[in-house]
Amino acid sequence: MRQEAGEKAPTPDNKGMYLGLIRQMQEQGMYFASLAHIDAYEQQNGSTPEVQRLRADALRETRQGAAADAAYRKLLSSSEASAAWHGLGLLTAQNGDYKAAVTSLREAVKREPTNPVMLSDLGYAMLRSGDIAAARMPLAQAAELAPDNRKMIGNLALLLLVSGEAEKARAVMDKGSLSVDSRATVYRLAAEIGQQQPVVVAVQEHAGGAKKIGSESAVNASKNAGKNANPASPPATPFQSMLDRFGNGS
Repeated sequence: MRQEAGEKAPTPDNKGMYLGLIRQMQEQGMYFASLAHIDAYEQQNGSTPEVQRLRADALRETRQGAAADAAYRKLLSSSEASAAWHGLGLLTAQNGDYKAAVTSLREAVKREPTNPVMLSDLGYAMLRSGDIAAARMPLAQAAELAPDNRKMIGNLALLLLVSGEAEKARAVMDKGSLSVDSRATVYRLAAEIGQQQPVVVAVQEHAGGAKKIGSESAVNASKNAGKNANPASPPATPFQSMLDRFGNGS
């Protein structure tokens, strides 16, 4: 891929193609390599807010927190403001400061209210900060906006588990066709949540990183989590409509 980028990068006519290659590298998790190509791109073509945002994302993913923070903040008044706020939220969540993450992610969602990724990350940060009631709306919106996205469905199932609604969570995962590994991750996280008092939290991970656990013990753990959490308030309309779509698991 580096060789391909080197062959395509030198001519101005290939700026768009080279930028697309950098995006592709980041989608494949090649953030260190993308930083090298971002340097090369800017030397040849100058910089833009999008290129600067790609650099900030790569800095965050390569655990260069201070540099990433500075890069995102430079973009808060640019055309990449929503992505910059999103990046700041992910960065602070990465450092364990979920209340600060909620603040930044709210700013991102304010600018892109129909972005399911931003909504899902906001709901996740709310769960991590202990605000289960507030997390319902953005997580349900994300699931409805991206109904085929298993990450969104997994988050919705996790919300149900930490709210003590294991049967509904199972129905959501069944209808969403979550893999065995993804289900194991959701149940394991619910079990972890039950051990954390008084804050109910959640962690997002790739399904491949999940360790399989017995479903019965996981369900029991999720029920314990629901008992330890504050009583759930009646679901908001978008949340309820999502449950209606998936059914009651019977």
